[in-house]
Amino acid sequence: MTSTNIPKAFPLNLPEGDADLLLDELQTRLREGRRLIAEVGQILAEIESRGVRELYGYNSIAAFYEHVARVPRAEAQKVTARAVALNSRRVRDGTSIDPVAPLTGTAAATGALAEAGIDRIVTVMKRLPDHLTASTRHEAEKGLVELASVARPRDVTVAGTELLAQLDPDGKPKEDPSPKLQRSEFWLRQKRTGRWDLRGNLDPETGARLNALLVPRAYPAPNGEADDRTPAERRGDALSEIVDLAESSPDIPLPRQASERVTEQPPPAEPTETPVSRPRPPQARSQGDQGPHRGDGGVREGNEAQRSRNVAHLRPPRWWARLSRPRSGGATPPQEPLTA
Repeated sequence: MTSTNIPKAFPLNLPEGDADLLLDELQTRLREGRRLIAEVGQILAEIESRGVRELYGYNSIAAFYEHVARVPRAEAQKVTARAVALNSRRVRDGTSIDPVAPLTGTAAATGALAEAGIDRIVTVMKRLPDHLTASTRHEAEKGLVELASVARPRDVTVAGTELLAQLDPDGKPKEDPSPKLQRSEFWLRQKRTGRWDLRGNLDPETGARLNALLVPRAYPAPNGEADDRTPAERRGDALSEIVDLAESSPDIPLPRQASERVTEQPPPAEPTETPVSRPRPPQARSQGDQGPHRGDGGVREGNEAQRSRNVAHLRPPRWWARLSRPRSGGATPPQEPLTA
């Protein structure tokens, strides 16, 4: 049996020159499409209430809608944020969360509001102060909904700005009115190619001083010679020259010996009067202690166990155990355990 439920094909059978009827058909389709979009938002709000992770395994309702509707992430976030703001939801303990704009959600369900107008109403309702009464918020939202059903989104924005100026003239207080102290920052890292990449954020005084050093040295070659360097390359050469001048200065501070101080052992609690360089009694050393000691100034540690602790943090334990193992010509090998 052939189905008779066949949708009408465009162009519709409209009389020629009937502009009002064509406009009415367009508005009817727009209203129906917006109503269906509002129903999609209601379904998304219900999924959010039941738990999108428990139902479908997604971390957020936006990620779920992005994959189901095959839309970009930005659009998915807008649609889901609008759905949460217009519809009531339930949390896991069973309590209900009221929508941000309930009247807007009711009007959107009829298809009377466009998405852009809805977003502007929600933005204004979120910015209203908390001390307003429920009736004041109701009247403010009612006026915006009536305007959005017949006006453009920018008209709703203007009306919302005036409404906020009346109901909240002071605005939200700033968290930190005092200016934040900004310190100079500098980043320097080496790439895999061996070159260095630098980036910084300097205070006005330091930046002006650095610029005063760079500008005279970044000019093209003197005497009218051809200089094929770009401005960035000239500034790079000028910075290299400044680094050379800084290294040759006699007032440059010496590099800090942080790594040497870390490995340096603390002095004994009770110093003895005997000198440190007094001769030690001869001791039989194992074959593993034959190599020269690699220390600053050639100073030899007095205790083998102390030296092993100093070197163990530089190499893995397996590496140190292999070198400290006695060789075949050294000490006697351990006896095998007796077995029954």
